[in-house]
Amino acid sequence: MHEDLICRPLREEDLHLLDRFAQDPAMLGPYAWTGFSSGLRRRWAETDLLGDDGGVLAVVDQDKPIGLASWRRMAYNTTSHAWNLGLCMLPQERRKGSGEQAFRWLIDYLFAHTQANRLEAHVDAENVPARTGMEKVGFVCEGMARGAAFRNGAWRDVCLYGLLREDLHPAPPTPARV
Repeated sequence: MHEDLICRPLREEDLHLLDRFAQDPAMLGPYAWTGFSSGLRRRWAETDLLGDDGGVLAVVDQDKPIGLASWRRMAYNTTSHAWNLGLCMLPQERRKGSGEQAFRWLIDYLFAHTQANRLEAHVDAENVPARTGMEKVGFVCEGMARGAAFRNGAWRDVCLYGLLREDLHPAPPTPARV
């Protein structure tokens, strides 16, 4: 357990982390790199990367940024949406439990401060460590989207994971009538 781990809005001194994830393929690893990206610093300057449709937070352990946690709105109809979650940890921080703890923090935050009933995540089918991590924090693999994500010159299958509010706090059983 990382007792000092928190998620917080990005600060100017954290922007190097954004740059590294956007410009260095090794930072995201073999399952998430989809090419160079830009505009994150501009978006941070305009919105702090926080808004009604999602956000990005720094994952910080002992005052040191070690990753990014994100969420974005996924509309199901005009009145219902879910949050799609993402997590990028520095390579040296992976498989140490800090990503799991950050995801638990983000789950608790979104269920406490938004009306969404559903959280979801899309995970590359070949990314066994991420899939295992999703299941550790309570997500259920609900199916496979075949050929849904283009990465490294090929279309890849993606596992759809879901978590409902009631999965964390199930309703008590209804007493049997006698």
